[in-house]
Amino acid sequence: MNPLDRQLLYIKFRGKLRAEYGRAGAEEIWRAAGEEYSRLLARRPDLKAHRGRMVLPAAALYLVMDRGDAERLLGEYGDETGKFFAGIVHALTSLPGVSSLIWRNMEGIMDRMSSEDLGYKRRIVSRPPDMYGVDILSCPYHELAKELGAEKAVLCICRMDKVYMKGFCHIRYERSTAVSEGAKACDYRLRRGESGKRPGKGKAHDGSEQT
Repeated sequence: MNPLDRQLLYIKFRGKLRAEYGRAGAEEIWRAAGEEYSRLLARRPDLKAHRGRMVLPAAALYLVMDRGDAERLLGEYGDETGKFFAGIVHALTSLPGVSSLIWRNMEGIMDRMSSEDLGYKRRIVSRPPDMYGVDILSCPYHELAKELGAEKAVLCICRMDKVYMKGFCHIRYERSTAVSEGAKACDYRLRRGESGKRPGKGKAHDGSEQT
């Protein structure tokens, strides 16, 4: 069995391959990527852990594809998957009291999500109640992708992250830079009091129409 068939976060990427290359071309890429995934995992059994589960499928696909196509298609997939999760986040945080509860615990949540124990290096810029701001100086997903020779593959995860976090109700999220794009830090900024729009509907936070 192709190990990529068990990667639920990436399984729909197979459809993007079919739309791009046709069924036969897509199946060949999927097969080759599955073999690459197995080779990488055989060399690095530790990649079964969290960061490996996120990065390894994207890296395997990137390594067997044309680099330009891989970067474009994985980036688009990150946007599409981010919109899906943003819809879930929006629905959950629309429930009465949920966004307030999240904001009261925002510092602790972000501490757990970007802790040094997980491999992050960070700098706290500001704390609630006005704004929670953190600069991620080094990301374990980006570092792993570089180790695997597939640095650009991690843009899929970066773009997914950037889109899904815009789904929060009453919490405004902004990130304008990313270490994976050559910046010195990923600049996460979260503010309380401005309602997010459901992804794909209404206006974006910058006032432009969302599609």
